Amino acid sequence: MVRPTNTPEADTTLPTSGGVDRPSSVAAIGLVLALVAPLIYTLMVDPSLFGDDVDPTSRAVVGYVVMWCLAGAVLAFTIFGERRPLSTIGFRPLSLPLVAVAVGAGVTLSLLVPLLSVVADVIVGTGTSDVVDLATQTPIWVLTAGVVTAGVTEEILFRGYAIERLIALTDRPWLSGLITLAAFVAIHLATKSVAHVLGVVLPLGLAMTALYLWKRNLILVIVVHLLVNAPLIILGIAA
Repeated sequence: MVRPTNTPEADTTLPTSGGVDRPSSVAAIGLVLALVAPLIYTLMVDPSLFGDDVDPTSRAVVGYVVMWCLAGAVLAFTIFGERRPLSTIGFRPLSLPLVAVAVGAGVTLSLLVPLLSVVADVIVGTGTSDVVDLATQTPIWVLTAGVVTAGVTEEILFRGYAIERLIALTDRPWLSGLITLAAFVAIHLATKSVAHVLGVVLPLGLAMTALYLWKRNLILVIVVHLLVNAPLIILGIAA
């Protein structure tokens, strides 16, 4: 999705019809879908539904379906509930310079993952094998589905919609970014070690939050996220 010309900044204002309370109440519904629902599922529902004896593949697939349903609900809510275009949550074409930024950032961050994992293990302990174990012990199709699911749905929920609506409500971009970053980090606590979450998920999430706040382009961070996770598939194939 490439367009060589610059695209105007997205309109992030919320509709005001229906009374002065409508913008905040409408955004609150969307933020529940984007931030609260994923947390409830990953931290509460998933552990209660699946025990240690459950097939990891089945558990992963159910999680993917839930994330796609939530992302789809947020997109539908933006269009039909808020009556706003998807450009208001960052869906805007990439200019050619932004394609270069996306590829450069994605490749650079993916190369940093092994280093971050080692540093995290030294500081926190137990966690360097998270990435390798995931890649070598997961079927390729599940691994690929997970990479695509994380790259698309997490960016829609935690970067595009949540950041834009929090900015519209608070007028504080970095506060909005930090709130969504906290939720992004929290959903990984259910499946990743503390070392991996603090040493890898947190810095990478911070980098993608900064990229989004810089360009306010959801396609950009989706591409970056996909490239960051793509080496998992390569490791899985090579295993």
